[in-house]
Amino acid sequence: MYCNSCGAPVSAEQGVCQRCGSSIIGARAAVAARTRVAGHVQLIAIFWFVIAVISGLIPMIVMLTLSGVIGGILRHEDPVARILAPGLFVFMALLFALHTIASFITGWGLYTLRPWGRTLALVLAFLALIHPPFGTALGIYTLVVLLPTAAGDEYRRMSAEAQGSAAARA
Repeated sequence: MYCNSCGAPVSAEQGVCQRCGSSIIGARAAVAARTRVAGHVQLIAIFWFVIAVISGLIPMIVMLTLSGVIGGILRHEDPVARILAPGLFVFMALLFALHTIASFITGWGLYTLRPWGRTLALVLAFLALIHPPFGTALGIYTLVVLLPTAAGDEYRRMSAEAQGSAAARA
């Protein structure tokens, strides 16, 4: 590590630079803030994949199954009920499908460090706050890690590095 004021090498244990006397505690805090996002972004991405399955895919399958069962039960009933009841379950299944797709894309965007991944994760994190218990927990975790300005700067740096290395491989 180097002093921000004079550029002299300093050890991590030092509180002030021996050459110029300026404090290096702020530099240590900046390094900690940069590594904080890197330490959590992959875990957050995996949690978004898990939420896509638990809160989206499984309920979608249940709704489609209920639609088929209700349609079978009501096949000799009133034509309006025959269409409306299963249609309601299909509509709910489509909503769960949208949730699944959005959560999966968010996880993929964060996992591959896409430039838009942080923005999408923040938008869905705010929406997830009203989906207890797992959505609320993931929403809070995502907001705590990715919302600060320093986290945005770190994510942009990480994303640029990932995109640069991907372009170099291609």
